[in-house]
Amino acid sequence: MATARQAPSYQRKAIETCLAAWPSTAAIHAVVASAAVEAKLAAFDAADATAIAEQRRYRWWGRLGLWATTLGTLVGALLLLPLAFIVDARTRTVVGGLQTLALAVTFAAMLLIRWLRPLDQWMQHRAEAERLRGEIFAAILAVPAPAGANAGELAAHRLALIETAHIGHQLDYFDSSIRRHAKAAAEYSPLRLVSYALIAAAAVIGIATLIKGLGLAVPEVVTRVVDTIVQPDVNRWQLGLATIASSMLAHAAARSLMDQDERNALLYRVTAGKVRGILAADLEPARAAAAKGDEAAVGRLFTTVRAVLEQEHAVWFYARAAADQSRSEI
Repeated sequence: MATARQAPSYQRKAIETCLAAWPSTAAIHAVVASAAVEAKLAAFDAADATAIAEQRRYRWWGRLGLWATTLGTLVGALLLLPLAFIVDARTRTVVGGLQTLALAVTFAAMLLIRWLRPLDQWMQHRAEAERLRGEIFAAILAVPAPAGANAGELAAHRLALIETAHIGHQLDYFDSSIRRHAKAAAEYSPLRLVSYALIAAAAVIGIATLIKGLGLAVPEVVTRVVDTIVQPDVNRWQLGLATIASSMLAHAAARSLMDQDERNALLYRVTAGKVRGILAADLEPARAAAAKGDEAAVGRLFTTVRAVLEQEHAVWFYARAAADQSRSEI
């Protein structure tokens, strides 16, 4: 397992947690400690670290460009509002300069994203890491049984490792990610609620202005409210609030699209459902077969589930690769 120089990764920890439940004399410990399994673990750890680094780079550049765009719009909206502190020419110049700076940062981030292609790099490295994760458990299945090992016990332990440290670990991730992405994609996220409130305020101002301008007959209480709302520069308030709301809604939508919230929530939900369907049908028969030393049944279950798990990330990899190939041929 992990050496003193290398902190255990989350996949190593999942395997170690499972191993800790069995006696140290169990043959599965020797299997997992074999050079073949350790090589797969090391390869996965390296690929996973690269994928995480690429993901962070993609999100950093994407968020930089997104926030710069949003702040540029919000700063510009300040010039639309009849606020006392931006009346003087110096303040308006500063506000305009900030808007120009934000737009310049946005343009630079867009160029760098197009050049560095962090989304492509993230998806391809993550797909490769998931392939190597499956290789870890394929190696655990492939390592020959140590001399004197109990065939039934070893097969049951191999299956338990796959069930808990691989499949169960992945299902836990899917479940938490479904909740996270679904919440981020929801129409009633905090940022969207604030945007809706600002849009409502702008609509109220517009309605009040319309009633006042057309001289419509309304109840006295409504007339008082309209007179309170319709003040000099009321149109600037309406335009400014609507601009701020629009920029916030655009930010929320772009952020969700950048993180692929709706797509990922659906993809993880479908994948988890398929895996749970396989387990419901095949896990108990595999356990019964493993107890009799039938490792072929364990391998069949693993192969079936692995195909589903890898397909989830292969969707990303092959989609991006196809686009890359088409560009290279132009």
